[in-house]
Amino acid sequence: MGAIAAAVVWRFRSNLALGGLVTACLLPLVLVAEAYGSVYWLRAKLTWGAPSMALTFLIGSISARWLEAHTALRPLWIAPAAFGLALSVGLLYLLWFKYLLLSSHGPWGPLLPALAADIFLLVVLLLTRRPVRQ
Repeated sequence: MGAIAAAVVWRFRSNLALGGLVTACLLPLVLVAEAYGSVYWLRAKLTWGAPSMALTFLIGSISARWLEAHTALRPLWIAPAAFGLALSVGLLYLLWFKYLLLSSHGPWGPLLPALAADIFLLVVLLLTRRPVRQ
């Protein structure tokens, strides 16, 4: 969901903070719709799903910005390319997540690196934003 949201936010040139907020608000709605009638597992799904969703959203946003600045691709092709890159990184994260969960790192082992990566990517995104033109 984060990869899709990043591609859509970039393609429509929407506010990145607003797009991240809408994406974060859509995650519980999608999880409730997925398990219709049962919200028993909602807290656990949010705890384990939010860092990976944020990771793919940030990777998609950064990669779209990078592709726009460093390639001659049209915006029509940048959005799917950023989506694919974010989805690939998300899948690699889930494979790493599985490894950390099955190893002896404890139940919070996979979440802490994801949160650290999210903070790092957020700082990178803030430091690489374009200056406001007057």
